[in-house]
Amino acid sequence: MDSIPGAVMSVLMRWLHIISAVTLLGGVIYARYVMAPAAAGLAEVDRQKFAAAAREKMRPLVLVPVFTIVISGAYNLVGKSNIPPNYFLWFGLKMLLALHVIAVSFLLVRASLTQEKNNRLMTGVVYSGMAVVLVSAYLRFLSNWLQS
Repeated sequence: MDSIPGAVMSVLMRWLHIISAVTLLGGVIYARYVMAPAAAGLAEVDRQKFAAAAREKMRPLVLVPVFTIVISGAYNLVGKSNIPPNYFLWFGLKMLLALHVIAVSFLLVRASLTQEKNNRLMTGVVYSGMAVVLVSAYLRFLSNWLQS
């Protein structure tokens, strides 16, 4: 690829990766700490209807970002020109945490679970997602540090 188109593609894929992660993690944070407490005050029948409607609306906000995270992440990894020592150790940890986020996110929008279990699962996704962001920042630091 020419340098300009390659640079544009690289920036677009990085942007797509970040915006998808923000959408997925932000949606779960909102669902856990805003929607779940708001729904807790509803009668059981209303809460179940609300939960079903919320799952239906949230499904595309989980499926599309997960798909774009996987595609853009693979592109970003393959296009990496300098891989510092211990990079794949941390990358493997990031992937395990990211797989937890993805699997539980799928479960949250597919299965009808009790509110207590939903809250527990969403809390785990929030913590794992925050850890993914932290490890990602460290990986970025490692890559930049090697270049300097």
